[in-house]
Amino acid sequence: MFSRANKWLIAATGTGIFYALALLIFAGDVFNKDQSISQTVFDVGLHLVPTVVVLLFVFVGYKKPLIGAAICLVSGLIYIITGWANLHWTAHVVIAGPLLVLSMLYIMAYKSIK
Repeated sequence: MFSRANKWLIAATGTGIFYALALLIFAGDVFNKDQSISQTVFDVGLHLVPTVVVLLFVFVGYKKPLIGAAICLVSGLIYIITGWANLHWTAHVVIAGPLLVLSMLYIMAYKSIK
């Protein structure tokens, strides 16, 4: 069905899409406030930016696995470094953890293609 080289790439792409869908949950806190419709639409758009960025990472990683691995690794490390003093360690596991896993999956996909 799938060649051995494609299995890692499909696993990485599927994981990235599921991670992007999980980030959509954070857009739900917009609807708890009493605000105008235009402000709500703006806030939803703002909360969807991380999802769009992750989907862009997945698209790049699907086309070029090594570049996708580097982007995911750098993004995860930047999140951990910039938020280390302000956030609980579980926030790093939930947000940066999947990016680091994606990075490893894209590295395995690159090595299996080569």
